[in-house]
Amino acid sequence: MNLLQAYQQFRSNPMAMLMQRYNIPQGVDTSNPNAILQHLLNTGQVSQQQVNSLQGMRNNPAIQNLMK
Repeated sequence: MNLLQAYQQFRSNPMAMLMQRYNIPQGVDTSNPNAILQHLLNTGQVSQQQVNSLQGMRNNPAIQNLMK
């Protein structure tokens, strides 16, 4: 899958992409991004450094233009 296809799939169904990559059990409130993130941090599936990096990317004007 190329980057553009992955981006389009993520935009159309972000939870499906997350479920493919990460173990998110049914007990986690999947309508709450913070609950998902906290679960991933608590279970060691992502690191705080990864979260910080993504948050920095979110504030990047080039990335913001892509998300429009």
